[in-house]
Amino acid sequence: MIRTIVSIFVTLALIAGGTVYEMYYVHTTFSDFSEIVKTLYKKTEAHTATAEDGEAVRNFWEEKKRKLHVWIPHTALLEMDLQMDEALGFLHLQDYEDALPKIEVMLGIADTVPSNYTFGIENVF
Repeated sequence: MIRTIVSIFVTLALIAGGTVYEMYYVHTTFSDFSEIVKTLYKKTEAHTATAEDGEAVRNFWEEKKRKLHVWIPHTALLEMDLQMDEALGFLHLQDYEDALPKIEVMLGIADTVPSNYTFGIENVF
């Protein structure tokens, strides 16, 4: 009986610890990514962004995405990939006006995805 109660509390503590770590990791990763995308947005707005700048953002995203698959479903990350591909295509063509909306969408996704996967009453019910 005592072992059962202790094992229940240990399990609950492990689940709570994993939840806290997951929320922290996802929030920190998307916060860092958002800062990098904001820099790309400013450079694109100033018409100084290059294809290499876009590739640097993509490389950062690819590195982080590998670890995010553990915490977030693939479908939640797919839209970021699609928007990034389009934005980088426009940057390769130096079409800054068409790249800006795609980068804005990337910023929006980076802001909303972490809140969709945090522990909260709105996400439970």
